Amino acid sequence: MDSKKYRQYRLHRLLKTRRYPITIAELCETLEASDKTIYRDIQEFRDLYQAPLESNEQGYYYNQISADSFELPGIWFSDAELQALLAAQQLLSQIQPGVLDEQITPLKQFIIHTLSRHGHPPNDALQRIRILGIGQRSSNQQHFIKAAQALLDRQQLGISYKNRNNQQISQRSISPQRLTHYRDNWYLDAWCHAKKALRTFSLDNIEQITITPEAALEVTAEKLEEHLESAFGIFSGKADKIAKLRFSQQRARYIEKEQWHPMQQGQWQGEHYILSIPYHNPTELIMDVLKYGADVEVIAPKELRQAVVSCLASTMNQYKK
Repeated sequence: MDSKKYRQYRLHRLLKTRRYPITIAELCETLEASDKTIYRDIQEFRDLYQAPLESNEQGYYYNQISADSFELPGIWFSDAELQALLAAQQLLSQIQPGVLDEQITPLKQFIIHTLSRHGHPPNDALQRIRILGIGQRSSNQQHFIKAAQALLDRQQLGISYKNRNNQQISQRSISPQRLTHYRDNWYLDAWCHAKKALRTFSLDNIEQITITPEAALEVTAEKLEEHLESAFGIFSGKADKIAKLRFSQQRARYIEKEQWHPMQQGQWQGEHYILSIPYHNPTELIMDVLKYGADVEVIAPKELRQAVVSCLASTMNQYKK
C-alpha cells in the first residue's frame, strides 16, 4: 500500500470510529501530513468516494446515520493481499478465541466487504481455511489484553501466579518483555523483580493481573535472546548442552525438513539422520523424544540418554501392574 492510500485509510478509520468532530490540526498531527494534503484528501473523500463527510466549526466528522454502511472502495489491497489478511484474521481467531475480537471485527468486516466487491464469496473463503489447535489451554481474555497493554505501554504488572506442580499461588511484580505464542498457548516473558531474573509465565496460570504505574524494567534484546532463545523449547536458560538424536530412516524424511531450533544441525549418517540441538532444561526435549518411540535414540549427552531410559522404564512399569 503506498503512502497516500495508507494515509487515507487511516483518515477513514479515524472518522469512522470518532463520535465527535476532529480538527485539521489534529488530523495533521495524527497523520503526519500538511494541512494542504489533508484538505486534498477531504476533497477526494467527498467528490471521488462519496463519503458521508460533514463539518462544522469544531472540525470534520462522518454522518453517523450513513457511516456504518460506508467503506472505502476496494482499491487498497490486491486480491492476494485480501486473501492473506483474511487468513491472518482466521489464524488470530483460532489462536485465542475471543481475544481482540472487538479490535479485529472492524478489519474483518472491511475485508469481507471488499472481498465481496471483488467477486469473492467471503463465507466460502472462511470455510476453506482450517486451523487446528491441539493442546490449547484456555486463558482469561482480559489477562491477555492487560498483558499486551502493559507490554506495549512499558508498564509493570502485578500478578497472582499459580504453580502448576504444587498449585501454590505467589504474588509477583514483573516487567513484561514479550508475549510468545508457542505450541498453541500464550506465554509472557518478563523480568521478575522478586527473583531478579527473567522468567516465562504461562498466561493460563495467571489468576489475577493488574497494570501498575511503575515503568517496566528494560532488558536488552541480546540478553532476551541469550536467556530465552538460545536453548530448546519454552523453558528458559542459556543453552549449555548439545543433544544428539539419531532418527530412523523412515522418520528422518520428516525430521530433516523440520525446525526444532534455529541453531540446530542435521546430517545423514548412512540410513540414519543425526539432529543436534542446543538445550538447557531437558524437560520439553525429553517429551519430544519420547513421542517418537523406537524411531529415535539419544546418542548424547549421557545424562539426557539416561533420563529418557528412566522415563521409558517408568512407562513400562505402568503396564506391568
